[in-house]
Amino acid sequence: MAKEKEIPLKIELLSDGEDSEFRIHSNIEIQSILRGIARTRSLAALYYDDENDFIMTSLLGVDEQNVWLDVSPRETDNLRILASNKIIFVSSYLQVKVQFVAHSIESTCFKNKKTFCLPMPNSLLHIQRRDYFRLLVPVKKPLTCVIPTKPGTPVLKCCPTIMDIGGGGVALVCEEHDTEFQPGKVYSVCNIQLPNVGLLTATILVKNIFIITMHNGEVKKRAGCEFIHLNGTMAILLQRYLTHLQSERLTHG
Repeated sequence: MAKEKEIPLKIELLSDGEDSEFRIHSNIEIQSILRGIARTRSLAALYYDDENDFIMTSLLGVDEQNVWLDVSPRETDNLRILASNKIIFVSSYLQVKVQFVAHSIESTCFKNKKTFCLPMPNSLLHIQRRDYFRLLVPVKKPLTCVIPTKPGTPVLKCCPTIMDIGGGGVALVCEEHDTEFQPGKVYSVCNIQLPNVGLLTATILVKNIFIITMHNGEVKKRAGCEFIHLNGTMAILLQRYLTHLQSERLTHG
């Protein structure tokens, strides 16, 4: 079944009022949501080490007391996760973000497979917002963000791959030891060639940086970036690309 949209798997910080609005305490409902995530094999992020790092994982199973998750292919990540006092799970179900916190985690086995085990949460956040509209960029049709050293010059500062894109911004992926991207940095005249649509030129602001471990074990750096003052023409180009991408997914499943 094709997904209608992808939810960015970043930690959600809420005000007291929003937390009360989106928090679920019903154990039956919590189990139902988590079982839905496992059944649909939705991607999940597991944040650890004071929320500075995360791995991509999958929710493998749920019972009345436990939640089982896939481990990282890198044992160094697994050891750091097991030593963390606070774990934050972020995923989505039916295009709604799901997030909960755990203060204990164990290494165990589930169906003869090495896994992490978290206690069933007493509550979780079930958050739906309009600005979550993001799409993962197809691996077979990758996008890059071309960032010049200076506006108007052909010399490139860098050309990172785009992980996901939406009306509000992009997630860029680069090498683990790349020192270029730092929170607060602004890059102008960044060019993204949108297939079958045209050239998107935008100014981006780096909002956050995370070290991530991909499913194949590769370690990368992810830079969450916001579009700054995207003009009307560029916004239309971007919307055309997103619409085209959605149409392809619905057609091919």
